[in-house]
Amino acid sequence: MPRRRSSLLALPLSLAACTGQPAPGPAPDAGSAAAAPAADAGAQERLGALLAAEQRRAVLEVSPADQQSRDVDVRRAAARALARIGGDAARPGLMRALADEDDEVIAWAAYGLGFSCKEHESETVSALVARALARDAGAGPSGAPSGAAPAAAVSGGAAAVSGGAAAVSGGAVAPSGGGASAGAPRLDAGGALARAIGRCGAEASEPTLVAWLDGPRDRAIHAAYALGDLAALKLKLREETLVALLNLASGSAASPPVPEALYPIGRLEHVPLTVIPRIRDVAAARLAEAGGARLFAVRALGRAGEAAVGELARVLTSRGVFAASERAEAARSLKRLGAPGQRALADALASLVPSADPIALTGLVGEDFGALLTALDALASAGAARKPLRDLAALPPPPSAPAAILRRVAWLRCGAARLLAGENHRDPLLLGCDVTAPDDPGSKPDAGAPVRGSIGARAVVEVIGRGAITGARLAAFRAYAEAGDLRAREAAIELIASHEEIAGAPDLLAKALAAEEPGLVAAAAEVISRQPQRASEAPGQGKRKRKRKRDDKDAPAAVVTSPAVEGALLSLLDRPGARDDPELIGAVIDAAGALALKPAEPRLEELCRSSYPTTRAHAGTALGVLRGRKVACDAGLPGDAGAAGRPVVAPPAGELPAEASALVREPAVLTFDTDAGELTMTLDPALAPVAVTRFVDLARSGYYDGKIVHRVVPGFVTQFGAPFGDGAGGPPGRPALRCETSPVPFEPLRIGVALAGRDTGSSQLFVMHARAPHLDGQYAAVGVAAGPWAALVDGDVIRSVKVRN
Repeated sequence: MPRRRSSLLALPLSLAACTGQPAPGPAPDAGSAAAAPAADAGAQERLGALLAAEQRRAVLEVSPADQQSRDVDVRRAAARALARIGGDAARPGLMRALADEDDEVIAWAAYGLGFSCKEHESETVSALVARALARDAGAGPSGAPSGAAPAAAVSGGAAAVSGGAAAVSGGAVAPSGGGASAGAPRLDAGGALARAIGRCGAEASEPTLVAWLDGPRDRAIHAAYALGDLAALKLKLREETLVALLNLASGSAASPPVPEALYPIGRLEHVPLTVIPRIRDVAAARLAEAGGARLFAVRALGRAGEAAVGELARVLTSRGVFAASERAEAARSLKRLGAPGQRALADALASLVPSADPIALTGLVGEDFGALLTALDALASAGAARKPLRDLAALPPPPSAPAAILRRVAWLRCGAARLLAGENHRDPLLLGCDVTAPDDPGSKPDAGAPVRGSIGARAVVEVIGRGAITGARLAAFRAYAEAGDLRAREAAIELIASHEEIAGAPDLLAKALAAEEPGLVAAAAEVISRQPQRASEAPGQGKRKRKRKRDDKDAPAAVVTSPAVEGALLSLLDRPGARDDPELIGAVIDAAGALALKPAEPRLEELCRSSYPTTRAHAGTALGVLRGRKVACDAGLPGDAGAAGRPVVAPPAGELPAEASALVREPAVLTFDTDAGELTMTLDPALAPVAVTRFVDLARSGYYDGKIVHRVVPGFVTQFGAPFGDGAGGPPGRPALRCETSPVPFEPLRIGVALAGRDTGSSQLFVMHARAPHLDGQYAAVGVAAGPWAALVDGDVIRSVKVRN
């Protein structure tokens, strides 16, 4: 669909889903019978304008008057817009919103400040802590802050799915009726304040959050998650912090254990030796208690050293006792533990290998398959698992098996074969592992042509990359890099960055840059940005040669960028539609900057004024390389005064998306006919009206029919919606979506919008398998799913999608 500018007059009529159940505000003047309708009309007009400002990233269109409105919905919409726009220009407004009396406004303000505190960490954390203390001081007997709006459904969240299997936010579900979505999660101001304190990473963040661990259970859990944010930012936590977390996780006679306290430990790569024994003891004890937070105990055991191997092996092999997500996490944790973990994986594999009985193999379509596949992927080499690996590599496909069974058999066969093959890319087991594609009677298994089937082709490319890519290996590499399965071709192109011996790399990169598929283009561009010399011709190969001076006869001649690569990159910077794909254009800009392409400078200057922040950031970096000095690409109109009274600058505003003119008003139920059976999801426009409108429109148009599920990480996510099935790009003519992120927890079956950076979403969705606090606030939550989404595997097909309101 071509982009079109829509009238703001049409927006208020379609904003019902943006406000949820409104909290009552001050009553309008009673002196006029027309006062209430007039106030409502004015509020609706401002709601439409604020949504437009949010989508256009026009921070100056959110006024102080909006933040002082007597209508709480207007104040909420203003705070939401500022939080999503972010940056220095939004900070003054977010600080004003932090002082509001409404908890939802406070939640949006804290959320936005948590992502806009760079170079303002200390003052931001001080303001967040002060607001939290003020809320505590104003709390009534029920614990709700006095003066706050009554508890109401937030402007968004996920609707309850059919069958009642709705994911909720910490157990709190908004009341149904009155226009609220039945499963819409509340925005928790206390949680938003804590997470913002953690994300800012100021000096006061850690001691403040540690003190909060001693508070009420909800606050302690928020503090634990926030310490996980801090751990990811700082890469460490103080030893006394770890002790406090372990004390909370172990519980006491007066208070039950809080397993969520183990989450920050799982976010650390290294922990002090002094606490490792305690981590093992506390995490092992929590394994006895089923629940969504038990996954954090499994992950913490991966930081507890060799002594934790036995417990992790027990989790991995105890089907029916532990959830599939926990068993998959146990396999990943064993991988972290080096040789002892590898021995445990090898021992466990024998008990996980399925029977070759055709009827037994029908059970491969299920969530437990992910645990087996993860264990296979976690093995570093065949080692002691050679016998079960041989059994898997030779697993016979059942006669007349459906595609879903053949695909899972292929994943097992190829996963085992690539381990057994070592560096031998011609290994017969490897070449014949993929049973999803019929044999070609005209070719032999060891022929030079690429193997058929995406699963097998990718396995062969991985094995090719294990040795020096020269001679016959180079010929095989080129066969995969130049043609055949797209995913295998992308993987082959990526090998160029780590194999300097590959001859003819500039030609291969130029061909990939000229491809139609954005994922292949981006793969080549990323190779160039990491290893720019791979796009250069050796002296004498190009038409342009550097003349040596008499005094540098012994100096090596400078290499010259391949004209084909240079031409392809310049063409991409001008390609219609490329600038509406921030992921693609960002990779191309990085490549042009790495090569210091002077002819790209005028194009980069244009991109420096893009309304997409990621595009501006890439363009500024590339221009900085070309000009030898730092270039800022956020120039715009002066906004509110910043620190020390200096004016801040508002970034360029973009266009209003076409979807904003006809927003979906009510939750929509999507029913998927897939290789793993019928699955459903309910998309709720309350928190992400524009994104949900796009996804519903795409589903109704048949866009998802026939698409493959291109990414499944067992125990984590299932993802789909890429036009070429490789995780890149979106539908033609549909510019990238603006992020409609929110402080909503990503729990099992929560649906999110897949991103490759800010404002890069388009048509791809992911469904959660388990709780993942590190995703909270980073992605737009657009609904909840129902059914065994974790039973899907990479390559499964979505046959059709039906939509009903």
